[in-house]
Amino acid sequence: MFSSDYWQARDRFRQAAQSLNCVLETHPIKALGPQGRSLSIDIARYGSKSPHTTLILSSGLHGVEGYCGSAIQMATLTDLLPQLTLPKGMAVLLIHALNPYGFAWNRRCNEDNIDLNRNFLLPGQSFSGSPAAYGQLDSFLNPRQPPTPRDPYTLKLLGYALRYGVSSLKQTLPVGQYDFPQGIFFGGQAPGQTQQILAAQLPIWLGQSQRIVHLDLHTGLGRWATPTFLVKPQARQNDLPWFQQTFTAAELQILGQQGATYVCQGDIGPWCQALMADRDYRFATVEFGTYPILPVLKAIRAENQAHGWDEPGSPTYTWAKSLLLEANAPANTEWRQAVVAAGVAIIHQALTGIDG
Repeated sequence: MFSSDYWQARDRFRQAAQSLNCVLETHPIKALGPQGRSLSIDIARYGSKSPHTTLILSSGLHGVEGYCGSAIQMATLTDLLPQLTLPKGMAVLLIHALNPYGFAWNRRCNEDNIDLNRNFLLPGQSFSGSPAAYGQLDSFLNPRQPPTPRDPYTLKLLGYALRYGVSSLKQTLPVGQYDFPQGIFFGGQAPGQTQQILAAQLPIWLGQSQRIVHLDLHTGLGRWATPTFLVKPQARQNDLPWFQQTFTAAELQILGQQGATYVCQGDIGPWCQALMADRDYRFATVEFGTYPILPVLKAIRAENQAHGWDEPGSPTYTWAKSLLLEANAPANTEWRQAVVAAGVAIIHQALTGIDG
């Protein structure tokens, strides 16, 4: 189910959606891929034309993570949905490649170096500011030079951990920053194209649906090939029992609780819930684990160096791109089979439990 690049993934998604008689939409973005090829966010809607209940499956918000999300969406279109009869009034909305630029260029961020899962700010939040220690770490996180496999990354990071503490680093590195446009985890200085498209189109796609379950597919965090649900409970405490009961084979992390992963600003879930505040809108980020956090961060850092300071096509540029690709879409066949199977099982559970 895994595609070799963004265009193969997009073509296969469109063909599978058409074969299933989905309503298909294409929303181009104002950026180009390699060889000047066009990019788009593609939508497939299956099921009721006037739904009261909708399951949303979105992929590729973090660009290169779209390989896995697209594969799960493909398996849903080709293997799962043809075997099911959806209840009357139910629809499945598949959003393919929320960050097509990052997918096409094997980047985590978009054409403006924006980490889109830090870009969806809520009313009252501003595109400014950074964690207190980020500025002190910027020279390490964003070296102004091409990457190299010989960089003593681990030793440097250990030194910073000893200086600032592991807990401080955890709440500094990935949570989002708005002051260093060339840096990693940059949330932007204005809404990106993806947010603009969703703001205009999501209410239209959902129509009169009153109950929505939205699963945003990611890779990187968690145990190898294991799905982990990341749920923010602050505004919707009643959602937690439903997630715990519905997705029995997955791990659940309640963001904000002690021991959970970091809590970032500008993530897409709360924004979608605020946009559709008059609906029962349940959201979870679904992470499929790859490698431990240190090599994943190394890959993000090296690719950002290559993008900003290296020559495209050079050996170090190619090395950094392959490092990020492996960190987010491991070539291991067993991993790929396991995450697609787990993803399809999760979607089946969602469709079964969505009315509960």
